[in-house]
Amino acid sequence: YVNASEGSGQEVRARYPLADAKVQVREIPGRPGSYNAVAWLRPWLQLEELSTSLRLVAKIPEMGS
Repeated sequence: YVNASEGSGQEVRARYPLADAKVQVREIPGRPGSYNAVAWLRPWLQLEELSTSLRLVAKIPEMGS
């Protein structure tokens, strides 16, 4: 889903809509087996002077909760 090439055409950008993406999973301190997941997405979509990026934080519960 990620294509970091600035010179790619519209067809390639339609197939790979993200210019950059990162996902981090970290254990929650003091809560063994519980994790936070952070996803950061930067799409190719731009509107005039507006650029976009998204950051999503999700709590991953312990097994059996």
